[in-house]
Amino acid sequence: MNQYTKGIVLLMFGLAMAYAQQPNYPTEASQAELIYTDIENFTVAMNHLKKNRDTIQVLNTYYFDRASVGLKEYISRHGLTPDMLKKAIMKRPEDYQKTEAFLNGLSAFKPKMLSVLNRFEEVVPNAMFAPTYLLVGANRGIAQASRYGQLVTITRIVENEEKLLSLIVHELAHFQQAKTVGMQHYVSLYSQPNNMLGLCLREGGAEFITDKVLGSLTQESSVTYFNENEAELKQKFLDDLKIHDNSFWLWESIGKKEHPQLLGYVMGYKIWSHYFDEVGDRNAVINEILNMTNASECLEKSNYFKKS
Repeated sequence: MNQYTKGIVLLMFGLAMAYAQQPNYPTEASQAELIYTDIENFTVAMNHLKKNRDTIQVLNTYYFDRASVGLKEYISRHGLTPDMLKKAIMKRPEDYQKTEAFLNGLSAFKPKMLSVLNRFEEVVPNAMFAPTYLLVGANRGIAQASRYGQLVTITRIVENEEKLLSLIVHELAHFQQAKTVGMQHYVSLYSQPNNMLGLCLREGGAEFITDKVLGSLTQESSVTYFNENEAELKQKFLDDLKIHDNSFWLWESIGKKEHPQLLGYVMGYKIWSHYFDEVGDRNAVINEILNMTNASECLEKSNYFKKS
């Protein structure tokens, strides 16, 4: 288990207790919240930095000290500090300077998000709509579900509205998975040995829901590569599954240049899509995605690897 995976496991164990007091969020898309006070605060901080060279003091005063509960949760999970954020800003200042323009465009973005969530309500029965927190991190493209709602860092997607929408939907799908099976069971998958299949199916399930809502995936750049190499990738997946090596498929693939990252998300999506082709009932497949407790059974029922 590498350090990244260990971090995921420890994080998810910490969330198990937190979710025991899971708030009741709206069950109507029209009541979903988009919370971006942290973006507003960061923009204020950036404007102060034009006159004040004490970056740490400015970031503390205008960003960290005014953090929303979503940002506080993110800070707790990832150890974000003013010094880390300062270094990220110095490394890629052009990315952070776009935040104000992003903020100014949110008034037009909110109705688009609401329209997407209305579609989510149609696709996922009995959905619960936790708020979405838009955050600024240390130039890492992170989106995740939490007990407070979806946490999405915007630095790398300030000019990519479709990517932002897909991340919100993907993480909201994970929120439904956790709500449906219970947080203790949801978290347990991350600590199980030999859990490659379950993780790929969980992520692929969130991608399947994202596709049914938006007609696109969070890992669109990996889909083309997958489609061009599907036969070889299917065989590699089966080979890696035998030795429980998920380094090619999941988070260890991030940052590697030899192939697109997170191909396990696409593999899981392909398995669920084939399952859908088999049963022809979207609601039945989504019910399986949300209630999945036996990944091997789901794989078998999909017939995705069945030889023609």
